[in-house]
Order: sequence, then C-alpha cells, then structure tokens
Amino acid sequence: MNAERAAEFITEPRTVRVPARAPRWVVPLVKTLLAFTDLALATLSFATAFYLRNHEAMFRRTAQGNLTWVSEFAPYAALLPLVIPIRLLLLRYYDLYRLRGEFSLVDDMARVFKATAIGSLLIVAAAFMYRGGIAYRTFSYSRGIFLFDFLLALVSIGAVRMILRTGQIVMRRRGVNLIPTLIVGRGTEALQFIREMRARPELGYRVIGLVENGQFDSGAPSYFEGVPVIGNLKSLPEAIRESGANEVIISDPSVPGEALFDVMIQTGRRRGVEFRIAPTLLNCLPSKTEIDQVGSLPMVTLFRSPLSSAARIVKRAADLIIATLALLILAPLWLLIALLIKLDSRGVVFY
Repeated sequence: MNAERAAEFITEPRTVRVPARAPRWVVPLVKTLLAFTDLALATLSFATAFYLRNHEAMFRRTAQGNLTWVSEFAPYAALLPLVIPIRLLLLRYYDLYRLRGEFSLVDDMARVFKATAIGSLLIVAAAFMYRGGIAYRTFSYSRGIFLFDFLLALVSIGAVRMILRTGQIVMRRRGVNLIPTLIVGRGTEALQFIREMRARPELGYRVIGLVENGQFDSGAPSYFEGVPVIGNLKSLPEAIRESGANEVIISDPSVPGEALFDVMIQTGRRRGVEFRIAPTLLNCLPSKTEIDQVGSLPMVTLFRSPLSSAARIVKRAADLIIATLALLILAPLWLLIALLIKLDSRGVVFY
C-alpha cells in the first residue's frame, strides 16, 4: 500500500499541512469581542443621539444615591431591548462577522450601510408600533434622535470594521489567518492563481499543493511554480483530509463535471471545504453557485459551506423578527383591504 502511494503521489499530502499560526480559539474570540463591541456601539449611539438632540443628561441620582434614567430618556431606554438585537441581527445577516477568506473594504462599507439603514428603519417601525410598552403608549418619539442614531451607528460600526480589516491585512502579510488552498490542474489559470495569491497574501489564501487532473506524468516536474504536486483528481478527497485544505480551486477547464461532483460528495460539506471554479468551466456548473472574485481573478463558488448551528439559530431569529415587524407594519393595510372586500363582495374575506 505504501509503495503504491509512493508511486502515485509525488509529495505526501500530509507533509504540506501548514501548522496553525494561532490557536483555534482566536477567531471565535475575535468574533465574540466584535459582537460585544457592536452591542456597546449600538447602545452608545442611541444614548448619544438622545444627548445631541435634547442636550440633557441621561442619568440622575436618586435620594438613595443610585443612578437611574431621567424621565425624558426613560421612553427611549425602553426601546434598547429592541434596538440592540435588531442591530446585531442585521450585522450578522449581512455577513459582517466573517473573518475567513477575501474581503473588500468598499464592499464591507456598503454592507455596513445596508445593515444600519435597514436596522434604523426597523427600529423606527418598532418604536412607533411598540411605543415602549403600556407605560409610554402616548409618548411621541423624536425622529431626530433616530436620524442621529443612524449616523452615529453607521460611522462607529464602519470605523470598527475598517480597523478590523486593517488588522487582518497586517496579520495576513505575516502569514496568519490564511486559508490552506489546493489547486487542481496546471496551466495559465493555475499560474495566475498561484502568483496572485502569493503576491497578495491579504486576500487570505495560502496555496499548499497542486492536484493533477488525471494520472501523473512521470516526465512532468514534481513542482509547479514552487508548489508541490500532491496527487491527482481521484485522490483529491484524501488529499484534502490529509493536507488540512479548506479551499479547492479548479483551474483546469478539462476537469469532468461528474468527477468534480463525486469529489465534493466524498469530501462532505460538513468539513467546511469550499470549492471554487474558473469561469471557463461554466458548462458543468450546478444551479446553486455564487459569482465571486479573488483579487483580480473571477471565481465561481460552488455550494457555500452550510451554516453552523449558531448561525442557523441567528438566521431563524432574524427571519422571525423581521417577519413579525412586517406583519405589524402592514396589518392596518390588510385590515383596510379586508374591509373593502367585505363591503364590495358577499361571503367571507378568505377563500
């Protein structure tokens, strides 16, 4: 068995496995700290918006020496249990807690704007529907405070994302937070991918091995552009497991679509491995694809890795909250439509 493997593989896949430059808990810790930072910024933006609008302190001391809300801020304080989840869920919905792979500062700022803008609209809608509960049902909220809150949240959250991404660029140039990547096939496309990722480590990829499309030619060099050849397409699932690769780029346009999908099935989606494919292979694309770009190179992502259990819970919670708010906002319109149907036609409104 070992003799057969030595004949088949030029370089053992396990030898190209890159040891982690940081402990596994670092990325979850950074995401957690980022979420707590966003929570603090959402609270601070809302409180600062009140101060800028009214020029009044938000706290006062009671006769017992305890801090409490001033009466003017109390109706807004009652909204904080809605403001904070809406902000965090929208940021998660727009994938602003992702630290893996390539990113664009412009794209990040666009997603921050969408998350804060839609979040502010939902906060306004929730404020005027909920009105702080029974205690403040007759209170009239200031629209200026919501405008200031939007601007402050946009600037502060955007600034934090810029600082985070700048830190990622610095760390990636030092070899940290890079995705171990395999490339399938030799040729011009593979050469471009290797050179682009090597010249721009801030993209977040480290090419650790090359996989031949078909049987290895004994006359072919065992390295391609300094990258070791570790196997062929048939052995790709095993090469992924042994090398610890998290990304596979298909650069050879002659790769059979059936063989590619067999590899993906054998690899299993729960391993968190993403497959990207050169646009020249559009003839074998499934319907569930995503057009993407790595640096200046166009890519098509096949089957994004599935959401984790925590991510599914967050997504489900966001769906329920947004759907509930939409139902509440549109309820008067639906009641009006039901009334018009009842006045215009005989029988029940619902069929």
